[in-house]
Amino acid sequence: MSTPVTPSGRLTSGLDLPTRLANDLRQRLDDGEWGAGDKLPTESELCAHYGVSRATVRQALRSLGGDGLIVIRQGVGSFVSETALIRTGMQELKSITSTIAEMGLTPGMEYHHRVIRPATEEEAQRLRLDAGAEVLDIRRRILANGIVVAYSFDILPRWAFPADFSPDDLTGSVFGKLAEIGGPTPDWGTAQVHAVVSKDIAWDADGDDAPDLFVLLDQLQFDLEGRPFMHTRSYFVEGRFAFNVLRTTR
Repeated sequence: MSTPVTPSGRLTSGLDLPTRLANDLRQRLDDGEWGAGDKLPTESELCAHYGVSRATVRQALRSLGGDGLIVIRQGVGSFVSETALIRTGMQELKSITSTIAEMGLTPGMEYHHRVIRPATEEEAQRLRLDAGAEVLDIRRRILANGIVVAYSFDILPRWAFPADFSPDDLTGSVFGKLAEIGGPTPDWGTAQVHAVVSKDIAWDADGDDAPDLFVLLDQLQFDLEGRPFMHTRSYFVEGRFAFNVLRTTR
């Protein structure tokens, strides 16, 4: 079979066929051929238009989905993402949900668990806790306009919350909840950044459409008294969250 050619000729040379198809679709999205929330042509229509196999189309669509450009709804179709790329400074110390809201998007949160349990030896050392102290263990996914942008794993010492606190009381921003109850206020923090490839982070997704490439921001937050009060491992889905780094000679 001859190499398929579109009116723009963008599939005629270069990378493998699924990548070239993804690039052409990406360009059509950039050109505004489909707007936010619009449904893309069906797999059959794309196969006919480009003269390629269904496997090639599916691989190209998965690539666009992994970049956060489209949302694939099984049995329904593919839709242009309504979530813009979120940009924030890596030096900024604020919640992910507040960053999402500042971008004009609607933040959301869904929990895997919220439990109080004894701290591990490593957690006790990191948070400067006595042996046998308890921590609040949180695992959640964070959304912007209904699209998952990050998975967050948080550990906080039990002392940060009042005696009558229940994990179910936490429904939104951790920083926001701490401010509401008069808990520790973030003053400064340390962070390490890693690229992570893993099928285990996205606990809510299965199959080929599950994100597996993340930017990990491993942070330890300190309050005004210099006490470590929150260890967070935030796995940002690659392509849906961008960090800016300010560099200066001053």
